[in-house]
Amino acid sequence: MSITEKKQFLLQIVEDADEKLTGLLLALANEYNSNTSGEKYSIEEISDFHKTRDEYLQNPEKVFTVEEAHQKIRNKLRDAI
Repeated sequence: MSITEKKQFLLQIVEDADEKLTGLLLALANEYNSNTSGEKYSIEEISDFHKTRDEYLQNPEKVFTVEEAHQKIRNKLRDAI
């Protein structure tokens, strides 16, 4: 079955769909679009996330304000340049 035939078949399904099926198709399309348009992280970024998480779990009493967190991120970015 070609992509054109698949699309025509899906259009017929949508045309005949009831409220429940229409809602399911919309939910499926939204889920698909949200997964494909999301952020993509490099291996290094994921490693940094895990490192930060592990550091927090070792010292959970240290909590940063939003401003402190932003400053730490800015400093890391400046150091990387």
